[in-house]
Amino acid sequence: MKKVNFKKLSIVNFLSVGEEPVTVEFNKGLHVITGKNKDKPDRRNAIGKSTIADALYFAIFGETLRELKKDLIPNNLTNGKTHVELDFELDSHRGKNEYKIIRTLSPSKVFIFKDGVDRTRDSIKNTGTYINRVLSASPSIFQNCVIMTVNNAVPFMAKNKIEKRKFIEDIFGMEVFSTMLTALRNEYNDISREHDTQLTKLEEIEKAYKNYEDQKQRILQTRKEKKEKYLTRQENNTKEKENLEKELKGIEEVNISKIKGGISSLEGGVKDQDLKIEVNLEAVARNKALAATRKENYKKMGTDKEKCPVCLRSIEEHDSDLIAKEKEKLKDSIHEAVEHIKFLAEGLKTLREKKDKFQKVINECQNKLSEARLQEQNKKNITHRIYQLDEWQEELKSDLESIKSTETDFDTLIIETKQRVDKLEKKVNKYRNELSKLDIVKYVVSEEGVKSYIVNKLLDLLNSKLLHYLKRLDSNSICIFNEYFEEEILNEKNKVCSYFNFSGAERKSIDLACLFTFSDIRRLQGGVQYNIAIYDELFDSSFDEKGIELITRILQDRVEELDECAIVISHRKESIKAVTGDVIYLEKENGITRRLDYMEI
Repeated sequence: MKKVNFKKLSIVNFLSVGEEPVTVEFNKGLHVITGKNKDKPDRRNAIGKSTIADALYFAIFGETLRELKKDLIPNNLTNGKTHVELDFELDSHRGKNEYKIIRTLSPSKVFIFKDGVDRTRDSIKNTGTYINRVLSASPSIFQNCVIMTVNNAVPFMAKNKIEKRKFIEDIFGMEVFSTMLTALRNEYNDISREHDTQLTKLEEIEKAYKNYEDQKQRILQTRKEKKEKYLTRQENNTKEKENLEKELKGIEEVNISKIKGGISSLEGGVKDQDLKIEVNLEAVARNKALAATRKENYKKMGTDKEKCPVCLRSIEEHDSDLIAKEKEKLKDSIHEAVEHIKFLAEGLKTLREKKDKFQKVINECQNKLSEARLQEQNKKNITHRIYQLDEWQEELKSDLESIKSTETDFDTLIIETKQRVDKLEKKVNKYRNELSKLDIVKYVVSEEGVKSYIVNKLLDLLNSKLLHYLKRLDSNSICIFNEYFEEEILNEKNKVCSYFNFSGAERKSIDLACLFTFSDIRRLQGGVQYNIAIYDELFDSSFDEKGIELITRILQDRVEELDECAIVISHRKESIKAVTGDVIYLEKENGITRRLDYMEI
């Protein structure tokens, strides 16, 4: 256990104390701080008695119990530099060490020395933290376990639930759990925020990853569909080529040149017939003309007149015979011409028939030639189609080869994104595991966890101590705390009452019982024992003589049992009767408080 023995307090220019130092030594015994106000002889208040408690509190925490502003703390009459020194000894498992705290105002400074060596930190705040760690002190502990100020501090029972709970946790040394819980909550919130941040990133990257995968699958699906289409085309092309090759084989070879030669010969024959027909037509025309001439001459030959119409010569008898002969002869020649015309007409008919036959054969040959040419063109078309199909098959083969691969432009992105996803998943899982562990740890240090277990173990001690002091103070009440540090106060009729239902003296009994109980618990459970207890205006409150007698007996017993320096601040003269130690006599004159030897009064 750590034991703190406060030895001496020296005060200069602090509140009503002036340039002349007021020094108090904290020796074992029941001491009383009292005095006289010469500025107001009929009053015993405003002497500066509470200044001792304020100065002790100020030396440790840098502020007063009354929470005065810093500029109101220095003595306003002397305008001197506030200077407070506190000497104490720390007895721990590491041995004994002597400490001195010096705190000043105007300027504000604080120093701490350990065994004469300056241990002051780099700032007032850090030095204050170091002092509190050395003393294992907190303002709430001092206000409720070391210094009880009736008029300036709120009694424990008058505090709100949060303040009560925090104080009792400090008393039980359980503030570490609250500190741990706060730290855990902060850590949990930090990790939770980081978890949410990383989870958001993970969700975004997972979306990107899925998008890349979907696009790759779409590409692969497109390739698959193309492959099926290309294979179908290949199959159709192969079948078409086979059919075309069969069709090509079924086409007979035709000698177009021979057909063309035959047509040329036939056309020569046609021309020959045309020449002959032309000759015959000319012959027919000549014979027709000749026959017509002869017919005309025949008509003109011979006359009934005496003179010849031609030569105008007289016609003799022998001329008539000659004319008759000539007419007969001309008639025969006309007949011959007509017959020759018939002959020629028959020849023409034959020639025309031959020509028609030639033309018919030519037409047949022309048809064969057209068919041959169509067949030849068909062969060319089929051959070109087969060639085209072969080219398409090669292109399809190349296309199939190009889509055969499963690689895409998204592969690198997918790999990189997957790596990021895996990395973030590890982070998120790590944070989740940490949050799960912190949830467990938070529960362990929470109200329902180990604290509840410890509290249940310590409640009997707390309640029994409190009952002990209430009985010693002859209180009309019983106070019991539950595991949530919620008190239940029963009056003498065993009815539940509020703290404020009781009179001032009854409330003071409860306050003192709590003070003594908390002081004992802190000493037993907190690992630290202070050799001092200050009770401000304890005897000046609502207690009657019996109450003061009971309190005095408790204080005297505690002094002996705990080697304690108990200081009672009082303006009652009769309080001096309880003293087993020093009477710290203060006198205030002209607004300045100074200490006098009690024997001098």
